[in-house]
Amino acid sequence: MPTIKPRVQVTLEPETHVVIDRLATLQGRSRGAVIADMLDSIVPALNRTVALLEAAKEAPQQIKDGLRRVVEDVHQDLVSVAGQSTGQLDMLLSGFKKEAVSVGSDVGSTPVPVTRGSGRGGPHSKALPKKPSSRSKPGL
Repeated sequence: MPTIKPRVQVTLEPETHVVIDRLATLQGRSRGAVIADMLDSIVPALNRTVALLEAAKEAPQQIKDGLRRVVEDVHQDLVSVAGQSTGQLDMLLSGFKKEAVSVGSDVGSTPVPVTRGSGRGGPHSKALPKKPSSRSKPGL
């Protein structure tokens, strides 16, 4: 279906292309749709950056120097946060891989039976009231 939206051709690094392709396959979407959604999600931050750069272009040199220091500090903070997030995701992924290996190593072992209780009302169960019979007894 033709679209009136502008198109952009982008050359990706091979590793980036592989990741985008895998994500698109998992989501059942096209690579273009995945990339468009990713770009759309950063538009608010991109608008703020463009507005800041436009204001900086018009500012005197002293303001530009101060602004540069602030932006560099913020950049370092963001890099730190992104690195921490990536580290946490890597740790989670390695945990999944370890769990998959340990589950796979139990092949052939005797499984542990899972019980849901006997229904006899042990110390942790709550007694439920009996439901009244829906049938009426003849002669009453």
